Amino acid sequence: MGKNYLKLLIKRLSCLVKGIRNFEENVYVSPFCEIIHAERIVLKKGAVLEKHSRIYANGENAAIEIGNYTTIYPYALLKTNGGRIKIGRDCSVNDYAVLNGFGGIEIGDDVHIAPHVVIVASEHQYEKLGTPCFSTDMRGNGIKIENSVWIGANAVILDGVNIGTGAVIGAGAVVTTDIPAYTVAAGVPARVIKKWK
Repeated sequence: MGKNYLKLLIKRLSCLVKGIRNFEENVYVSPFCEIIHAERIVLKKGAVLEKHSRIYANGENAAIEIGNYTTIYPYALLKTNGGRIKIGRDCSVNDYAVLNGFGGIEIGDDVHIAPHVVIVASEHQYEKLGTPCFSTDMRGNGIKIENSVWIGANAVILDGVNIGTGAVIGAGAVVTTDIPAYTVAAGVPARVIKKWK
């Protein structure tokens, strides 16, 4: 048995031990990542789940797909809450980022999500504040992030937003409306401050 074969076997076993059955070659799942409902998770070729990353495919119709050579870094949280999260190839979801996919999150290829970014594809109905329904009656339109997007640290992306190809979201921005392709957006709420292409 060669070293390469042994490495492949260990990688395969790490998926199987976590209960992930739908994975392609060369994936890496740290023994220290947290997985809930592994049967609803798809890992494409070369995907990486680093130690202490948290992948929760909770909810009846939940699904998470992580694309080719995409890395989920330590302490990042992907939580479906009954929705779907799909991340394309060559992406990075950095430390402590949170993706809440109730209404659905679709992320294209080559998207880089900095530490502490929050992407929330849902909202409470504030009219129900103070009632038992407030925590259970959610709504979500979904979030779409196109290819080659860079989202700076501590940015917040709210439900119903589309972010165009090549957009840059500044650190600390709160995105409440669509951001066009090849623009830089910053501020609270985020506004386009320049076009770069």
